[in-house]
Amino acid sequence: MKRFLGATILMGAMVLAISGTNDTLAQGKKGKTGTIELIESKDGKYRFSIRDADGKYLAGSAVGHTTEKETKAVVEDLKKVLATATYVSKKTEDTKKDKDK
Repeated sequence: MKRFLGATILMGAMVLAISGTNDTLAQGKKGKTGTIELIESKDGKYRFSIRDADGKYLAGSAVGHTTEKETKAVVEDLKKVLATATYVSKKTEDTKKDKDK
């Protein structure tokens, strides 16, 4: 779980906006919504990309998953985490210490 969070936390509040927990953010411009694309990579693994209402790339997964179903489950877990997450500012050396644990 720690690896999952570390690899995908870059998505920040972007998934929260797309998840629909805040209708104003989710709808974006002109009533459009963002999308979560499920992509089968050349290596046969699945990843996801998040785009805003205008199709602009916001974030994506660095970790490949075995199935599309598993990838959807990871996105759903991430939405839950982001719905209650708080911001924590870290310096580069703090990040290195976390990886060494």
